Amino acid sequence: MFQRLIFSVLVLLIGLSAFSQNDLNDYKYVVVPLQFDFVKGKDKYRVNSLTRYLFNSNGFKAVFDEEELPKDLFNNRCLAMYADVVKASGVFSTKLQIELKDCYGNQIFMSSIGKTKEKDLKKAYPIAIRKAFESVKFLDYKYNPNSEGALKNKQQSTVASKVENVDTDAEAEKATAEVERLKKEVEELKKHKALEKAKQEAEAKAQLELKRKTEEEKNKLENEQRKRLELEKSKSITDSDLLYAQPTDKGFQLVDITPKVVMVILKTAAPNVFTVKGKNAIVFKEGDTWFYSENDTKKPLNIKF
Repeated sequence: MFQRLIFSVLVLLIGLSAFSQNDLNDYKYVVVPLQFDFVKGKDKYRVNSLTRYLFNSNGFKAVFDEEELPKDLFNNRCLAMYADVVKASGVFSTKLQIELKDCYGNQIFMSSIGKTKEKDLKKAYPIAIRKAFESVKFLDYKYNPNSEGALKNKQQSTVASKVENVDTDAEAEKATAEVERLKKEVEELKKHKALEKAKQEAEAKAQLELKRKTEEEKNKLENEQRKRLELEKSKSITDSDLLYAQPTDKGFQLVDITPKVVMVILKTAAPNVFTVKGKNAIVFKEGDTWFYSENDTKKPLNIKF
């Protein structure tokens, strides 16, 4: 069972190698950038120089992207593959992969991950790149000059596909733009409705506030009028009308400031209610005010007990 599994893996690797090799053999050059995205600065830690060296050591013709290019490559950039070193995610280790793309940015090859736990990046990056290149060596690259025609056809096919994709992308962009426009219209409509609603709510609130203030003003005026009437009523009882209550055996005699006995009031069974001697009248207290009542008429009295 184990031998059968090993055999299947070998068959798979051989098939992958043949496919990758035939594909890569169509390209004459490898262009290596002077700076990779995962490091800051050109040829930092010499990783770019190392990458170009390893490609050249494995049968490729590698050049830097900023150096003078061979004439045929200068005239036709699609003769080359474009190399990159990609950093894979890793917390406690450095992981790098070698990537090759054609002149249109399509991926041709991605190496296995080169991994190291070395903490010093100056050492870790070269170690990881060399380990990643093990899968590049496995390709056994050899440039096939006779494949330039096939490569040209492939490029033309790619260009046609790109043009078709551009048309499709243009239609998609147009549709997307239309969707975005409709979204904006909907948003503007929502904002307009929200503003209208807010305006109506503000107007309703203002009406309620006006009504409340009107009620407050009305109540205030009524209270002021009531107080004024009470004040006028109290003022009607002057000091000249002040009567002094002098106790007697059966009640009080009320004298003015002369002094003169104005009337004699007699106690009754009810508190704060007196009968007036010699008259069909009573004197009683209502609230804080004393009143004289006779024949269904009453007037206030200013009595001091």
